[in-house]
Amino acid sequence: MKLLNIGDTVTAVKHGVTMVGTVTDWRSKYGGAVQYTVELQKPVQYRWCSTPTYTVLIKDSEVVQ
Repeated sequence: MKLLNIGDTVTAVKHGVTMVGTVTDWRSKYGGAVQYTVELQKPVQYRWCSTPTYTVLIKDSEVVQ
């Protein structure tokens, strides 16, 4: 998996929803996995949350592009 930089545009699938956004932060988790903080271009609405979600945490395995 290619390491993404802050400011890169990323497409990911999380909980069955495809989303596009900009990487604002990242961290290396215990075990070597990478987690990104992504500010979405278009907010997503999950059925278990009553408010739109503008920022998500995604794993490197959820990155599509």
